[in-house]
Amino acid sequence: MPTISPITKTAALILCIACTSCVNLQHQLDRHDRELAQLRADIARLQATSHSEIEQLRSDMQTLSGSIEENTVVQRREIQEMKARLDTMTAAARQAPAAAESSDLTSGPAPEAPANTEQAQYDRALQLYYAREYEQSRASFQAFAGQYPGGNLTQNALFWVGMCLFQQKKYQNSIAAFEDLIKKFPQGTKVPDSYYWQALAFIELKETLTARILLETLLQSYPTSELAPKAQAKYQEITPESAR
Repeated sequence: MPTISPITKTAALILCIACTSCVNLQHQLDRHDRELAQLRADIARLQATSHSEIEQLRSDMQTLSGSIEENTVVQRREIQEMKARLDTMTAAARQAPAAAESSDLTSGPAPEAPANTEQAQYDRALQLYYAREYEQSRASFQAFAGQYPGGNLTQNALFWVGMCLFQQKKYQNSIAAFEDLIKKFPQGTKVPDSYYWQALAFIELKETLTARILLETLLQSYPTSELAPKAQAKYQEITPESAR
């Protein structure tokens, strides 16, 4: 068997070491290539994301800038309008004293309207009704009717007496007040209204049949009155199907 010289063994050993080193180096190079590729991909993603965010920021800034500019324009216009109104009011305020002084120089004090005229008393009583001061309003209208028994507003005053009592839920007294109006002014313009509110008072008293008779009287005697449609609707509401 031939003998291997020490030099050959050493060369073979060096060759094996060199091959192993080459393999390890190749593995390292491959790993470095992969890491480099991953790093490049990460950088590309980061750049793309940053670019998108930058563009979004730019868009938001442009939008915000436009909104600020628009608001500024609107505010300036509103300020100008307010200044114009203020100038107008100031000019009017300056002219008012001068006009008043001129009026005082050219004419004496205006005569005051009499406080106790028929219309003034009626209006005060009506104001009390709309203020829901029903007891005071009723007393005022009754006093008015007694003071002006033949006046143009007397039947209206009697009507409001009935309405005050109705609002106070004094339904029987309200019916009597409306009946008083009908007897005193049988051809008056408030007669249809009196029939209608009498019917509503009887409904509150659970006397539906009497209410129906009053509504029928209104519809037959005053078919073209303003209250006729409301009377018809109320009649249909309280009348059973079998009785229609």
